Amino acid sequence: MGKKLDAVLLLILLVLLSCGAGCADIGGLAISGKTGTLGMGGELTTGIAPNVNARVGINTMDLDFEGDIDDIEFDIGADFSSFSALVDYYVFDGSFRVSGGIVSMNHELALKATGAAGEREDIGDGNYDWETDIGTLSGSVEIDDVAPYVGIGWGNTLGRNKRWGFYTDLGIAFAGSPDAKLSATGAGATPGLAEDLAKEEDEIQDELDAFRFYPVLSMGLFFRF
Repeated sequence: MGKKLDAVLLLILLVLLSCGAGCADIGGLAISGKTGTLGMGGELTTGIAPNVNARVGINTMDLDFEGDIDDIEFDIGADFSSFSALVDYYVFDGSFRVSGGIVSMNHELALKATGAAGEREDIGDGNYDWETDIGTLSGSVEIDDVAPYVGIGWGNTLGRNKRWGFYTDLGIAFAGSPDAKLSATGAGATPGLAEDLAKEEDEIQDELDAFRFYPVLSMGLFFRF
């Protein structure tokens, strides 16, 4: 993640430096707060050409919930962070825009599951008793990638008619496939469980593979200087 983050920060710096003082003449500067599928965060937007804005942003999300992955009930902790560098083109001088750029994503789901005495669970190709075979099942699912982004949106944070307002984004970040890891406290003492955990990792990755096309939906409130 370190090299990817350095690359994103360098791109952000180059975008801002490339504008220089001329950006104020073209479109000014705006800040915004937003919330959506990448979490909560903020953006800085500046104009770089007629009908063209550049923006950089950061988002985070920390959420705990219960969920079913490959028919196993997990307690899930979501820890998401991302950085973005986007360019917006406003069509027909209006509020509708098309956007492109990159999103550096570091998304992790922490997984934990337990079962009561006598309950059994299918893991990989095997069926195991929670108390005597599995113990506690722990794992993680990660997306750590610099993803190309394309999308559309509504609202111009640098529009000359108002100093504040709302805007929306709808797009897709083309991230890499999720990477799943699993372990169980009983794996060392239960024959075959370690092999089935590896198979279960593959099954979880297959179930979550659609998230390599990560949906980006957000709404924000902006203020133009």
